[in-house]
Amino acid sequence: KIEAAEAENLSMRLNHLMENEKMYTNADLKLSDVASKMNILPHTLSQLINDNLGKSFTLLINEYRVGEAKNLIQSNDQIKLEAVGYDCGFNSKSTFYSAFKKIANTTPAKYKESLS
Repeated sequence: KIEAAEAENLSMRLNHLMENEKMYTNADLKLSDVASKMNILPHTLSQLINDNLGKSFTLLINEYRVGEAKNLIQSNDQIKLEAVGYDCGFNSKSTFYSAFKKIANTTPAKYKESLS
């Protein structure tokens, strides 16, 4: 496990990268891409995500994508849900729907409905 202070620093850098550069919108994003951007080894990033954050790389990225999807749905009630998924970095409608349901505990359509 990465030392707490170092993990905190890396987590902040990772979050900053996701929030500001929105790397998660790249549908072909790989752990090595993110590690490279952070100037750390892929193994170190993997260890941070798995051991210190307690999740997988895929889950982490999907959480950012679903958060972005919620923002898009909230800010534009005319947007097609399928377009939202692609805009957020999902490769397919089914992947988008299953990740959204797993993370938000509802479907994108029901989420959109709950806003009106």
